[in-house]
Amino acid sequence: KTEADGTRHLFRSRDRRAHALWNIASDAGLKVAVVNWWTTYPLEKINGVIVSDHLLPMEQKGRRGLASDTSEKPTGAIVYPEPWQAKVDALLAIDEPLTGIADPFVDPSLFPDWILPEKLSQRYQNDQAVTRIASAIDRELRPDLLMVFLPGIDRVSHRLWFGVEPDSAYKAEYGLTPAKKTAMKDALHAYYRYTDALIGELAKGYGPDDLVLVVSDHGFEAGMKMMVLTGVHDSHRALDGVFFASGPHVSVPTNQGLVSVNDVTPTVLRWLEIPLGADMDGRPADFIDLPSQASIPTHDTTPIEFVDDGASGMEAEILDQLQSLGYFEDEGSPKGSGSPAP
Repeated sequence: KTEADGTRHLFRSRDRRAHALWNIASDAGLKVAVVNWWTTYPLEKINGVIVSDHLLPMEQKGRRGLASDTSEKPTGAIVYPEPWQAKVDALLAIDEPLTGIADPFVDPSLFPDWILPEKLSQRYQNDQAVTRIASAIDRELRPDLLMVFLPGIDRVSHRLWFGVEPDSAYKAEYGLTPAKKTAMKDALHAYYRYTDALIGELAKGYGPDDLVLVVSDHGFEAGMKMMVLTGVHDSHRALDGVFFASGPHVSVPTNQGLVSVNDVTPTVLRWLEIPLGADMDGRPADFIDLPSQASIPTHDTTPIEFVDDGASGMEAEILDQLQSLGYFEDEGSPKGSGSPAP
């Protein structure tokens, strides 16, 4: 990701000056809502609402602590502004389904143990919670910019990709029965339909004058890491992700629709009619049919205000999750020279 995108590091350093998209839009006077986006801790003060990606790990750790009575209570502000914390807590307590697609991992016996179906079931619940929170904020705040991250499709694809590949695609013997492999394939397809339904929930309140972008930064292919992962994105075959756009000023692309991850922030800024920073690596996608504006040297001129000091207590938990997916070769060391991909 670009520095302007604000997502190069797993945990944003307090002394970094690079502004993320939400900072730039907020500085321009727009109302902004950010839910579960990467590197949103420590919390920043924005013109709107921000719910950190540390929320759900904290919620899960808290529940485990209540069950075992051994875990310390997590600390750290994870929702801004503070009055929204109680609203988010109330939304987390709702168990009603948002879609008609049931949890495909509700029966762990259908799957091999090494795909960790209980954890994948938690991903199902987490994505639903993120969607419920983002939808509630959208209805109440009506932000000019809403950014939502649904990580479940990545986590589930890592674990279940074997189900959609021929056995010959893998060097290792997984020893699965045909029934378990079919269950993996069916669950993966169901999760894609589920994610699509959640996106539909998020877009319910949108009208003809609104722009909707659905972005994923990579694909998947057969592979194995840490002896259990069945889907990876290491080669050029899995380099390409998706960039879907719907709304006004979206035209037929002239450059074969090619968009880099570096282009996401400039594309949104063009649509919002905010000048680009000359120090940004990307460019607006050519299917946004709006006139260009004169750029400015940089958006990194205003101070980024933080809510409080200290760690959230979830850093180790998040690192453990990423390491279990092969994003870190050694604890705390990102794989390769780039950032861990969401």
